[in-house]
Amino acid sequence: MKIIISESQFDNIFLGNRVMVYYNLHKHTFSISHSGKVIMHADFVKLSDVEFRVRHGGREKVRDEKRKNVHAFVIGKLEDYCEFPCDNVVPPNKGIIVSYDPYKNESFVIKKTQEPVFSAEIVEMVNLKNKIYIIK
Repeated sequence: MKIIISESQFDNIFLGNRVMVYYNLHKHTFSISHSGKVIMHADFVKLSDVEFRVRHGGREKVRDEKRKNVHAFVIGKLEDYCEFPCDNVVPPNKGIIVSYDPYKNESFVIKKTQEPVFSAEIVEMVNLKNKIYIIK
């Protein structure tokens, strides 16, 4: 018996799984990886049980070489997404904006206060000017 997986079923295989997300500077969108492999690119990502992680060796390399590399991730359970290119990306109407700048910060920070942030219940990431929002 041959099992046929429709495109919509395939898209939902990763919902509920723990993923790592980073902003892809070459594609100008988010890359979502699972088990060490990029599984998709998305303009909107919603994660729960979130950890903000910066690999300090990568951050130091950026500072030394003045050249960006992938070393900062938002990790969590994939709740929702809109695959790249997504035509209807809108920012959350409320939430705390989170940012990361390897030249200024050692970790992700709350943009308004520059206070370090390491975890959150729910985060929405949108491919707009402000990219990461803590919703809960």
